[in-house]
Amino acid sequence: MYSWSTILKVPSRLREVFKDAYTPQSISIGPYHWGLQHSEEMEECKKKCLKRFTERIGQERVDRYKQTMNIAQAKKFYSSSSYVLQENMILDGVFIVELLCAKKLWDIGPIFKLKWIQTDCLRDLLLLENQLPFFVLVDLYRLTIQDNPTDGKGFASKAFAVLSTLLPGPRNWTENHSTIEDTDNIMHLLSLVHDRWSPSLEGIKRHEEWYKKKEGDEEKKREGDEESGLISSTMGERSYLNYWKRWFARDNENLREGLDEWQSISCATELEEAGIKFVKIGVDSNGNSNESNVMSLFDISFKDATMKIPTFVVDDNTESLFRNLIAYELYAEGSTYVLDYVTFMDNLINSANDVKLLRLSGVIVNMLGDDEAVAQMVNELRDHVTSSGDSFYYDEIFVDVKKHCARRWNIWKAKLRRDYFNSPWALLSFLAALLIILLTIGSFVTSLLALF
Repeated sequence: MYSWSTILKVPSRLREVFKDAYTPQSISIGPYHWGLQHSEEMEECKKKCLKRFTERIGQERVDRYKQTMNIAQAKKFYSSSSYVLQENMILDGVFIVELLCAKKLWDIGPIFKLKWIQTDCLRDLLLLENQLPFFVLVDLYRLTIQDNPTDGKGFASKAFAVLSTLLPGPRNWTENHSTIEDTDNIMHLLSLVHDRWSPSLEGIKRHEEWYKKKEGDEEKKREGDEESGLISSTMGERSYLNYWKRWFARDNENLREGLDEWQSISCATELEEAGIKFVKIGVDSNGNSNESNVMSLFDISFKDATMKIPTFVVDDNTESLFRNLIAYELYAEGSTYVLDYVTFMDNLINSANDVKLLRLSGVIVNMLGDDEAVAQMVNELRDHVTSSGDSFYYDEIFVDVKKHCARRWNIWKAKLRRDYFNSPWALLSFLAALLIILLTIGSFVTSLLALF
């Protein structure tokens, strides 16, 4: 199925930043964390799940599956130093299938009546090092429904519906989620969530069109530069008309300057000073959708000096989720939507003041209760992570924001707000000075009229 290991250990440089984000807290899955000391009650849940599973489908079918299980293929998913046991893999796999397909989680065990236990277990299932090959889970699921070969799609849909409750953004997919048709490239549960949790089709199409246009513009610019060089060599640059064209094009030059350096835009408070407004779309603090056409956390737009951002709910599990998705993107070939989103937010947020602005705008729902903690989390998510920048998803937005901020009026407006209107007292002082000037002018005009 795969010619290289797909369930790899987190690079040490990332683990050193925040070890707990990559380590299971409640339930260990797979060979990397077998043997970790968790609650005895949770380990008993695994054994009880396997016992009920065996009683339900029959010992004979379980034994037959053990004989035909492709354990050699499963071992290829892990690093060569990993010790993979068939018994442990079946024990873990049955627990995952029962957990994700249970109508009532507390049927698995009394401990699951506790909401925080449910959340912790789901959180642990989305750790990069805490994975089982997806085909193993599908094979075990098929045993429960008479080996229907198409039921890998059904399991993928059920699994995503449960795991998506941890995702911090619009949840329209959980209301009427469609069956996941393409399961061939799903490597494990984290892979499933990453590939399914993506920008909307409209957003992806817009991004692709932008890059096609960008490549076309760059090609035209190269051709234009070659032609300009030929003309310049014969005629020089003595044209009076060209001089004035260059003079009036200075603003456009400012707009183009540095636009390829997409990695950096100003933070939220500075963008607000430049006249940019932040508007929330997506979900409220209870996770309820308030805009039906927003299907993804990644559907950010910028138009007419207004930046629309789906509501981003930050809670205790957010950092772990994002860190593991980013670690997965470092290994996997394909899109880097999560890293691009984190890069975008890292640009907007430099301090607690930026978080406060976005929170008051409804863009961020801070369940941590501390704006400084959110700022620190966002700023550290990219530590020791290098982005290639070959196809940055928010490139168009960065370019448009830079164009907006490069316009002279917006620069002056930002300077006025920062230097002269940065406090109520500064505004009062300005109004008082303006009033004095108006009174002085009025007095002068009155004096002139009196002379005539």
